[in-house]
Amino acid sequence: MAIEKHTEGRERRRINRREFLGAGLAGAAALAMSSPIGAFGLRVALGQTPPRVTGYGPLEPRGDLALPRGFDYAIISWQGMPMSDGRLTPGIFDAMGAFPLRGHGGRRIALIRNHENRERPGEAKVVVPPELEYDAQMYGGCTKLVVELDGRREPRVVESFAVLGGTSTNCAGGVTPWGSWITCEEVVKRGAGGRKHGYIFEIDARASGPVEAVPIPAAGRLVHEAAAWHAGILYLTEDRSIEPDPVLGEIGACFYRYIPSRRPRRPGDLASSCGRLEALKIKGEHHANMDTGRIVGVPYDVEWVPIDDPDHEDDTDSRKDRMPGFIPTRIQAQDKGAAYFDRQEGMWVGDGKIYFDCTTGGSQNLGQVWEYDPRREKLTLIYESTRPETLENPDNMVVVPQTGDIFLCEDSPGEQYIRGLTPYGEIYDFARTLTNDSEFCGACFDPSGRVLFVNQQGERGDLPNGPAGARAVTYAIWGPFERRSGARTRSFSTYSLVW
Repeated sequence: MAIEKHTEGRERRRINRREFLGAGLAGAAALAMSSPIGAFGLRVALGQTPPRVTGYGPLEPRGDLALPRGFDYAIISWQGMPMSDGRLTPGIFDAMGAFPLRGHGGRRIALIRNHENRERPGEAKVVVPPELEYDAQMYGGCTKLVVELDGRREPRVVESFAVLGGTSTNCAGGVTPWGSWITCEEVVKRGAGGRKHGYIFEIDARASGPVEAVPIPAAGRLVHEAAAWHAGILYLTEDRSIEPDPVLGEIGACFYRYIPSRRPRRPGDLASSCGRLEALKIKGEHHANMDTGRIVGVPYDVEWVPIDDPDHEDDTDSRKDRMPGFIPTRIQAQDKGAAYFDRQEGMWVGDGKIYFDCTTGGSQNLGQVWEYDPRREKLTLIYESTRPETLENPDNMVVVPQTGDIFLCEDSPGEQYIRGLTPYGEIYDFARTLTNDSEFCGACFDPSGRVLFVNQQGERGDLPNGPAGARAVTYAIWGPFERRSGARTRSFSTYSLVW
């Protein structure tokens, strides 16, 4: 949706096109030679049209989806499908993670899938035993699918059950190297019984049944979106729009990192940890606006500010009176100078860098893609959409193991696309909906990198199977991912390949 941009009181330094070009041809050439994205940024700054490339070729109708030639798909799970625990599959699918399962010769994997139930009419609750659920008032949670991939027939689900319940608005999340799924609540509120929400939870991907829902308060109470683990740190995105603030002029979403006091080694360690939560700040800029006025390809030096009260008592995430103990996490961060964005959502790790997108980021509210390099402590805008035909409102994302491309799942009006973004800043279409216009979400690859799993979220209503033409579904898509036009095939380091 279109988000109004509040501009009053902005007195922050931005690098604009004139400054970029004013740096001189030598400086611009140096930037262009420093990286492919830098070259792309130079083209954009010079007013050239952002490039589109062929990708895997034109999209051809395949039934429910349009895909490039050579690719095929199967629907492996859907809302209302009977599960192994005797219940029907709940709807409102969202983010997923894929995990190898031992003892099956690499032929079986586990998918942990979020259900973004918000306790609204038309939702089917994710049901687990009462002693394991976090809050009986809440409908959200996760299901686990055991998927067989034997290479001789289509992928198929051989077991499924609810694995976590009693949470709310389980939107995105992330995988860990020790085999757990981090599921994130995209809401800050309190249940009727007094339970606070706005947390992340850890799920053992090898669990044979439901697990106890244990929150991780030290990682912050906020409108969580995605999580990504890298080098002893859990990075977190926040899905908040830009809005007015009486002190700062305007506030938005922050980019966080949680550093546990001891390094987790097995599922459950993170849930029992304590540590510190910090928010990203641009060096030399207090409360930097990252939504508009940023140039693609220009790196920004970053530092981190501490969050003093990550488990605050505010239940709205909008309180602005700065009352001690009731200050929302993002306002604590931005009062200390943290940078702010417009609706951060998907995130993934690739080759030691953290990639995340902003669904309504940029001057046209169409979306941005950012790269954070923790080794160099640099943040770079690597793509900003200016036309909906190119990219419209990216949400979940995943790195393609063979090429290093980023697949971006759209959440936009009308037809939905999965778009591919190359390491050179070029964009292409990979998939389009044909029979279901609910958003793409949950993209992840199996551990071998040969099969892409992705959801369409579905809509609320018409239990148990969802509205006609808009039920939640999970696809398995396979084909020559290594053969993207112009790509150099290589093993791109992502979690799905290194477990």
